[in-house]
Amino acid sequence: MDKVSERFAQLQRDVGRRHATAAALQPGAAGRQAAFDELLAAADSLLAYAAQVPGLREEPARRTTQLFVLWTSRGTAAVAALTGAAVIPGWVAWGWLLLLLPVLLAALGTGWKAKPLPKGRPHLRHRTSAVFLAACALVLSAVAIGLLSAWWLTAALACAGAAFLTGLPDEPRSTK
Repeated sequence: MDKVSERFAQLQRDVGRRHATAAALQPGAAGRQAAFDELLAAADSLLAYAAQVPGLREEPARRTTQLFVLWTSRGTAAVAALTGAAVIPGWVAWGWLLLLLPVLLAALGTGWKAKPLPKGRPHLRHRTSAVFLAACALVLSAVAIGLLSAWWLTAALACAGAAFLTGLPDEPRSTK
C-alpha cells in the first residue's frame, strides 16, 4: 500500500472512530456536541485529502517526465552543438548551421534547468515533444555529416514541426 492510500485509510479510520464515539452518546449528553464537531472536522479533512489524491498519485510520473525532458533536451543540445562544431574543421558545410541553430536553441531552452510542470495539466506531451526534437537533431546531424541522403531533411523538418506542435502550451482547464 502506498503512502497516499495509507493516509487516506488513516483518515477514514479516524472518521469511523469519531462517528462511533459521537453515535454512542445519548442526545443531550455532555460532550455530544463536541464529539459531533470533531466528527465534522475529521470528515472535512478526509474530503480535503480526497480532493488532493489525483495530484498526489500523478506526482511521480510528473517528476519522471521532468527528468526525461531535461536529459533528452541536454542530449539533443549536445548532438546539435557537436554537429555545429564539425563546421570548424570543414566536415560539415556552414549552411547547416541555419537548421542546427534553432534546434540547439530549442534544446537549450528546455534542457538548461529542470522546469516544474504545472499541476493538473497534461505532461506526457512534453515527453513526446522532447523525443521529436531529439529525432530532428539526429536526422539533421546524419544528413549534415553525409550518413543519410538529403531527402531525409523532410523527415527532420516533420519532426521539428511535430516537436513544436506538441510542445505548445495547452489551454487551461476551466474549473466551472
